[in-house]
Amino acid sequence: MKIILLLSLAMFSLTSYVHAQSNVAPEKSISLGGLQIGTKAPDLQAKEWLSEKPDTKGKFVALDFWGTSCKPCISGFAHVNELHRKHKDQIAFIAATTDEAPEETYAFNSPVIEFSSMMQKPKVWKDFNIQGIPHMIIIDPKGIVRFS
Repeated sequence: MKIILLLSLAMFSLTSYVHAQSNVAPEKSISLGGLQIGTKAPDLQAKEWLSEKPDTKGKFVALDFWGTSCKPCISGFAHVNELHRKHKDQIAFIAATTDEAPEETYAFNSPVIEFSSMMQKPKVWKDFNIQGIPHMIIIDPKGIVRFS
């Protein structure tokens, strides 16, 4: 069950990334960024929770890095909402954006994000090595990166 769910999230994340990068010139090198699989993830550092803070104890954490101007990010929320409804007892889904455009983040309401949401300082994205969005990182209950 966990393997199937991780594969589903991985395929969703990869599909979103490829869609987001479809305008990149072929001669350009693309780095997926993120954290190395099997390493300890940095602690979550929310500047502000835009929803109720999720209970992550004993759960996988799926960090969905996004931005208000990222259409592939936003188009993926319906799928993540569905996964959240089905698996919220095993996985804490968290939408993670930066505080660079707080007025846009506060005004964002369509589609509705049914899972947890937080705003972070841009430094946190550097800690997670986020080089482009959408980007999902899956962390196991012991804090080890299982997908990036």
